[in-house]
Amino acid sequence: MHAYRVLEFDAIRERLKFHCETQLAEGMATRLEPSFEANVIWEQLALTGEAHDSLSRHSVPSMGAIRDYRALLRRASKGGTLAGTELFGIGEALTAMRLYRNFVRTQRYTIPNLYLLGENLPEIRPLEDKLLDSLDGDGTVKDSASAALGSLRQRKRSAVIRIQERIQSYISGRTRELLSDPIYTVRDGRYVVPLKAENRGKIKGIVHDTSASGQTVFVEPNDVLELGNHLRELEGQERAEEARILAALSAQAGTHANEIIGGIEAGSRIDFAHAKARLAFQMKGTMPRPFDYSSPAKIKIQGGRHPLLERDSVVPLDLEVGQGASVLITGPNTGGKTVAIKCVGLFMLMAQSGLMVPALDVRLSPFSQVWADIGDEQSLAQSLSTFSGHIKNIAEALKGLKAGAIVLLDEIGAGTDPAEGSALAIEVLRAMSDKGATILASTHYGELKAFAYENPDFENAAMEFDPKTLRPTYRVMLGAAGASQALRIAERYGIPKGIVDKAREGLGQQAQDIAAMLERLEQSQRQARIAQGDADRRREELKQAEERAARKLAEADEIRKTAHARANEVIEGALREIRLESARIFEELKKAPHDPRAMDLARKGLKELQDIGHDFAEEFVPRAKKNAAAPTGLKKGSQVRLEGYTQVGVLVEDPKDGQVLVQLGMLKMTVALNRLEKVDKTAVTRQPKSSVNLQKAIYATTELHLRHMRAEEAERDLEKFVDDAVLAGLPSVRIVHGKGEGILRKVTQNLLRKHPHVAEFRDGEPAEGGHGVTIASFK
Repeated sequence: MHAYRVLEFDAIRERLKFHCETQLAEGMATRLEPSFEANVIWEQLALTGEAHDSLSRHSVPSMGAIRDYRALLRRASKGGTLAGTELFGIGEALTAMRLYRNFVRTQRYTIPNLYLLGENLPEIRPLEDKLLDSLDGDGTVKDSASAALGSLRQRKRSAVIRIQERIQSYISGRTRELLSDPIYTVRDGRYVVPLKAENRGKIKGIVHDTSASGQTVFVEPNDVLELGNHLRELEGQERAEEARILAALSAQAGTHANEIIGGIEAGSRIDFAHAKARLAFQMKGTMPRPFDYSSPAKIKIQGGRHPLLERDSVVPLDLEVGQGASVLITGPNTGGKTVAIKCVGLFMLMAQSGLMVPALDVRLSPFSQVWADIGDEQSLAQSLSTFSGHIKNIAEALKGLKAGAIVLLDEIGAGTDPAEGSALAIEVLRAMSDKGATILASTHYGELKAFAYENPDFENAAMEFDPKTLRPTYRVMLGAAGASQALRIAERYGIPKGIVDKAREGLGQQAQDIAAMLERLEQSQRQARIAQGDADRRREELKQAEERAARKLAEADEIRKTAHARANEVIEGALREIRLESARIFEELKKAPHDPRAMDLARKGLKELQDIGHDFAEEFVPRAKKNAAAPTGLKKGSQVRLEGYTQVGVLVEDPKDGQVLVQLGMLKMTVALNRLEKVDKTAVTRQPKSSVNLQKAIYATTELHLRHMRAEEAERDLEKFVDDAVLAGLPSVRIVHGKGEGILRKVTQNLLRKHPHVAEFRDGEPAEGGHGVTIASFK
């Protein structure tokens, strides 16, 4: 589709394909397209979110062993025999499916969608064990595959030993002088000796070959011939037994073909979801959130960064467009209008394809279509000029436009006479808006700026330009129309000042006044935005202070409840002991009711119980707090701790009349000196690391991909990854370095071997990625 091409959605597909472990998932990535059904979109995003969460919290079993064996399994189900490598691969795939199925069953309540997919993965342990126990990774049938095969191979080895012993006698015996070299060799599976040509006939046997010079003939002696024939018979029986075993294994796999095919397809969909999650980690993506479901089609981006540009060099984008709120962007050339339009379009395509997007926050109410006309549409093959190419695309959009579509237009109406182009552009925008489309367009035409001011369905936006540096800031300012700044940009890029001044004079006073007005408006917008930012920051600080106060109150309430509960426990325990002791005393009295000595002991015991109860009650009587002495040496800037607060405060001024003004965070209060405790500065400077560990735990992932990296780059990324995992408290991680020449594997395991927090590491199991993966566990 044209819109996918101009928005560079193919580049996103390629990046997604790189993160897939299975062939079928790679195919899904290549064919990925956005959905325009809201329920499908949110289901796909929920699946991606679960995959993202599971990868960040757990060591997820790899799906890399799952290949597209569907055609082979169908052939096996019809009686076909598969090769050993193919059957072994099916066994590895069954292992991968079983491990993942077991994993999702332990997490069924946290990843319900992945759990439902995982339930489609078969667990056929007898077939899995039979395949892996009968075959080696290269497809060789193991001796243990059957008793008959084991016996044949043992007899074959014995036959080879007898042949070697017999032919060795020709080399070390009297016939040695007849040979050109004291060695034996093998020709076409037959054991022969190199006999000099002049000695032909002196060793009876069959000639199998002759040297290039004709000086040597390779003879199989008659007595060795008989032994060789016997060996050939054993080899034939061995091949027959191997074929029988492969046929039997193929038949067993064929009986489960439908189950395994269903598992391969489900496993590939799971891998595709994990690939989306891995791409999100790479792009530092966030999960799009829905507006309310009655909301018309729209998208709101905060802190968005174009995913195909260097992250550190991109100015974040804040923009909202939607039905009834189309935006017309104006401003200088090279100011970032096209990048902003492409970023919005690409975010929409990614979100509606179930992908997370690189932004601080994205809200979405899905669009029904996407149309884009961006870049130079000139075509020599179709004899189209730039203007004609644009008009052709716009005409197609007008014909097929649906309500709820998003239309992205770059420099609409450009490439022809400005008066005609602007008039046509206004009517095109009006027609698209009347059809219920959301439009994001860029222009330099003043008539379109005026149109956006007058039309309630459109809003002007400007790309900010700094008049002091003569450079764009690449920030979008909503509500203002931007000047094109063509003359200033021309001067900046080397056009002589005299030429620029004359061009400015040629504009006419009205055009100059409009340009000056637009510049003043931009400056006002910039100042307003700065003021709004400051107000937002202060509001956020106040909100955080209120939240801290609420947390303190909640903590105090929890402490009160806990203390009350503990006091009840203590009281109940004491009363229980008193009741038991009273019962014992009365039992003693019953045994000897008229014994004066027993009566005295009972009175004494009851008196002791009364004293214990009185002392116990005293423990719960509030006591007046003694007046503590005020700490000495306090002055402005001293760090103190206030009674009843854990936070360290600072004295705002010197103490006066037994009181002082203290600042605790954002709060200031005047308190008595005897409520303060002086705090050692060195103790305060030691900040706890829990917040760092908390951040690491939130963003840590259990998997790192190093494939296609240079050794130095891989070592740097790996060291940071392992340190972050240790800080996050992860038990283990999975490092994917690929097989290749083994360089990245060596770099990975050397670093893990030296790291003080790594307890052990190992190569992955076949179902975990084999030698292309290293699993590390921490102390």
